Amino acid sequence: MKATAALLCFTGVRGAHQSPIIQNETREVLVDAIVTAKNGAYVSDLTAKDFRLSQDGKEQSIKGFELVSSSSTSQARSLVLFFDETSMEARDQAAVRQAASNFIDAEAGPNHMMAIVTFNGSLRIAQSFTDNAGRLKDALNQASFHGLAPSAADSDRSHDPSRVEEDRVIGHATGTSLANAMGVRNMIRSLGDLGRSLGVLPGRKIVIVFTGTLASSGDQRSEVREAVDAANKSGTAFYAVDVRPVFDQASPGSSPTPQTRTPSYVQRGGPGGAPQGDSDLSASLPEAVSSSQDVLSGLANGTGGFVVRNTSDVLSGLQNIGKDQEQYYVLTYVAPESKEGSCHTLRVKVDRKGTSVRARSTYCAEKPLDLLAGTSAGKELEHRAAGAQAGGIGASSSGGASMELPYFYLSPGVARVNLAMDIAADALKFQNQKGRLHAEINLLGIASTADGSVGARFSDAAKFDFTQAEIENLKGRRLHYEKEFKIAPGQYRFTMAFSSGGENFGKLEAPLDVPPWKAGELVLSSVVLSTEARPAAADAGLGLGVSLADDHTPLVAQGVQVIPSGSRQFLKSEPAFFYFEVYDSNPASVTAQLRILDRASGAPKWEPGAQKLSAAQQGGGLPLGSLAPGSYQLEVTASDASGKQVKRTADFEVK
Repeated sequence: MKATAALLCFTGVRGAHQSPIIQNETREVLVDAIVTAKNGAYVSDLTAKDFRLSQDGKEQSIKGFELVSSSSTSQARSLVLFFDETSMEARDQAAVRQAASNFIDAEAGPNHMMAIVTFNGSLRIAQSFTDNAGRLKDALNQASFHGLAPSAADSDRSHDPSRVEEDRVIGHATGTSLANAMGVRNMIRSLGDLGRSLGVLPGRKIVIVFTGTLASSGDQRSEVREAVDAANKSGTAFYAVDVRPVFDQASPGSSPTPQTRTPSYVQRGGPGGAPQGDSDLSASLPEAVSSSQDVLSGLANGTGGFVVRNTSDVLSGLQNIGKDQEQYYVLTYVAPESKEGSCHTLRVKVDRKGTSVRARSTYCAEKPLDLLAGTSAGKELEHRAAGAQAGGIGASSSGGASMELPYFYLSPGVARVNLAMDIAADALKFQNQKGRLHAEINLLGIASTADGSVGARFSDAAKFDFTQAEIENLKGRRLHYEKEFKIAPGQYRFTMAFSSGGENFGKLEAPLDVPPWKAGELVLSSVVLSTEARPAAADAGLGLGVSLADDHTPLVAQGVQVIPSGSRQFLKSEPAFFYFEVYDSNPASVTAQLRILDRASGAPKWEPGAQKLSAAQQGGGLPLGSLAPGSYQLEVTASDASGKQVKRTADFEVK
């Protein structure tokens, strides 16, 4: 569905005047490092002085150091079992399913959250994160495991360089080799998407990839590198389980060595893992990534994981993967300033003989979704979010803070929430730093379900440096904050904790209910209310309020951008606007009826009449000047060609 733009009686668009631009300058990077001895035992007595960390070959100063262990943290661990159904032969599935079932029995439990994802050409979530072993095993047993692996002949062809080139030259599109190779590329890209989506969860995340023969039509280095970068951005490590019998894991045409014939899995820091004492993973990808082993090693080594190849004892390999969440070091450094979106090579070394270290191989310069994860500020906000106190700058305080949670659909299974929040500027606590007055606000948002599962999570930080005159100008004004995050349709409780230092904190809570949507059916987004609209082409630094962040998709219709308000209280004298989106197989066939109702009596106070929608994005002005002070509701009813109706409402106050 293409979302074009149109307006319903959009009048009174207010111009914007220049405001201070507040930008986030935090470049702290957290790097997880797992250190083992020659016998595979974890090394737990290291200090920060034992580590050396470099970015792009230049050594960096380690600013933070922590040993994370299961006994030292109550943070839930997140692990995903990913089954590539397109690559596994039927002969290998029973043993893999049994090993995974036993692993679930041993690992699932309090603070051990697990999920099951399958790939059969596209991703499918068989079971979202839960600590319930029964639900996980039910999902495992219900997984289709179609056994769509390529035949041995196709596998041989995919590993034969001359035939790969032949496919490339003559366009072997009707054969299975090239089709299977494209399927592998899609699988790798899906892994990247999965790793990226896990960024909403705290701590180190693990994805265990169960796969068999991965066909190829050439170098897949770029796909693997993109998946590695995506996973590293979100703190996710890939571990791979090659489910094929060991004698099949050697490249076709080569003579199996005694090592490949002997059942073995790649131990922590063992063969195929990081070099001894050094995680120089800039070379984790071979010059050409074209075989199953190349792909699996690239994914694992690039993110700090390893590959399990012992098909006679898969469970032991899985248990070794599970242990990697039990103990690891977290190193923190401040990255040199670089262009947003650029990626850099990381190297972690340990100055102790007889040790091996595994860590991620890259850092990409972009603002993470969970910026404060693992920091002292993040831990403080987690405590505030879980506590009973609302804080001194919460909703109950005069002029404290307020928020709205409008949602919009990206696809039938994914919604985009554009959080809008207003905070009293007086809540800032300033300190004199080098002649400037400095203040900070840290924020943490968590959307949780009734059973405690986390549907979405983010943390953020904003820094302010003002002159005394600028601070005087801020008095009585409100800071406006917007943040975008993705979530699956469902019913959630959203908690927002924020702090400007010490006991100067606040907490807001509100329900977040996102109805399910089936593609092609009529559905509406939330109805957004606003007191500010401006030409969409206007500079992003212009606005009527002070903006804390700019991490959101603008709400634009016919060249006009509506700025969602964090409050539903409006003055009779100020302009007001609305915005919503309609989703239908044919949005132009939808008719919309708008009304403003008195909330006490239900009597209509404004009815502009039904209008045919020519586009998916709709906005317009609200006649606050004609309303008496009181409580009202904006009602939007959409009707499609079949007569189906969908209604959304938004309550507001006029003062």
